[in-house]
Amino acid sequence: MQMSKRRKAFYIVISLVMAFALWFYVNSEATVDLTLTGVPVEFLNAESALANKGLVLLDGDGTTADLVLSMPRDMAFGFDSNRLHLYANLNSVNSTGTQSISYSIAYPPGVNPNLISVKSPTVQTVSVRVGELFRKSDVEIRIQLVGNVAEGYVAGSVQTSPTALEVWGQQSEVAKVSYAQVTLNIENASSTINEQVAFSFYDENGEPLESGSIHAASDTVQVTMPVICAREIPLTVQFVEEPGVRLDSFDYALDVTYVTLSGDANQLAALGELVLGEVALAEIEDSRTITFDIPVPSGLTNLSGVTTATLTIANRDVATRDVTVTAFDYENFDDESRSVEVVTSSLNVTLRGAKELLDVLEPEQVIAVADLTDVANASGTYTVPAVIRLADGGDVGTTQSYQLTVRIGARERGADTP
Repeated sequence: MQMSKRRKAFYIVISLVMAFALWFYVNSEATVDLTLTGVPVEFLNAESALANKGLVLLDGDGTTADLVLSMPRDMAFGFDSNRLHLYANLNSVNSTGTQSISYSIAYPPGVNPNLISVKSPTVQTVSVRVGELFRKSDVEIRIQLVGNVAEGYVAGSVQTSPTALEVWGQQSEVAKVSYAQVTLNIENASSTINEQVAFSFYDENGEPLESGSIHAASDTVQVTMPVICAREIPLTVQFVEEPGVRLDSFDYALDVTYVTLSGDANQLAALGELVLGEVALAEIEDSRTITFDIPVPSGLTNLSGVTTATLTIANRDVATRDVTVTAFDYENFDDESRSVEVVTSSLNVTLRGAKELLDVLEPEQVIAVADLTDVANASGTYTVPAVIRLADGGDVGTTQSYQLTVRIGARERGADTP
């Protein structure tokens, strides 16, 4: 009995499904009406065809139309009204004033337009107002930068393409335009920025303008801003020291101690300092001011704008003293079969060194040493260069070069080596 009830219910469900399918099949060919309201109308050639004729569409934005479409019932079930478009071509407009413009209907993809008829309106037109075009040339483009470039980098000059805008539209609207502004985000930029950026119009008071009725050739401008690596590079001078003339005996200062250079990051990283030039300390008797051109390596740019650096240097401690040398020696000679005799018995020299050292120096501490390098294999009497030294190895030099006379001969048998 229970099984019979279940079977009966099953047959009832099957019967209903078959009845609905039969009804749908019979009515799928039936025509139904689909009402669409507020469908936007898109105007074609508003900025090209009209602008070339000196005309402008005054109130095209927001234009809509209502439609009643008749179509098969099964088509209506899957009809996507959001993909239906209305297009009005303005090529035929040649004068100002209020005009009726025909529009065409573009149905959603996959829909057969031959199965659809427009029940309402019977005439597909919209009313528009057309006015005389007003142009304004050379509208300034201003750049508003947001953020900062990455540390160790410098932003270059911003360039736009085009450099200025030509705008057109209704005279009352275009006349308000003072400039166009582009906002460029440069936060943490470490390479050149090259972007298409939208712009906004502003009046002379810096207030933004509604740009719907103001037109330009493009809605964006090309913005380029170089972002280059930059480093502060120290400036230095190469000081040439001599015996008795050391840098710690001088006071010196540069009026410019560094410059900011920009360029290739690897080249800058390898550049430790810029050497302005050489200064021979022995030539600084009292004080001197020396100006150097700042050398900038090829491929780098000096962002500081400073092209020269001036060194001021003063001798604080180097002095001279005349002494007579009576102690002699020789060097660079090792032939034990021959002897060397320094013929010179005294030599007047001018010593140079720290004043504190020279003031307490005894003449007996000074030794003149003959350099026999050039006559080591010769015999006879020669004049050779002399090096002036202190017996205790103190740091002194001389203001000029000196020579000694030596005699080289065979060593007598039994004579001691000097």
